[in-house]
Amino acid sequence: MSGEQFPWGKVISYFLWILGLAVILVDLSYHEFLVHRRKLKWREILERSSFLKPIHVGGTLILAGLAGSIQNPFLAGLMGVAAFLLFILFGKDKRIMRKIRRKLR
Repeated sequence: MSGEQFPWGKVISYFLWILGLAVILVDLSYHEFLVHRRKLKWREILERSSFLKPIHVGGTLILAGLAGSIQNPFLAGLMGVAAFLLFILFGKDKRIMRKIRRKLR
C-alpha cells in the first residue's frame, strides 16, 4: 500500500454539486407533476416558495461543490463567494423575488 491518502475533500465537493443538481431536478420534476395534476400554469408555480427554496438550496450546493472541485484558486474563490451570497439571500428571497417580478412585467 502506498502512502497516498484517499482524497476525501474532492469526493465531498463532487458529491455536493451532484446533490445540488439532483435537488433542482427533483424540484422541477415535482412541480411539473403539479402543473399537470392540478391544471396549474407555470407562472403560478414559479411564484411559490415551495418551488424557490429548493432551487436556492440546490444552487448553493452546486456553487459550494464547484468551489471545492475547481483547481484554479481564483475561480474556486469566486464560486465560494457566490455560494455564500446565495446562502445569504435565503431569508430575503420574497422581497428580492417581488422586485424581479415587477421588473419583468
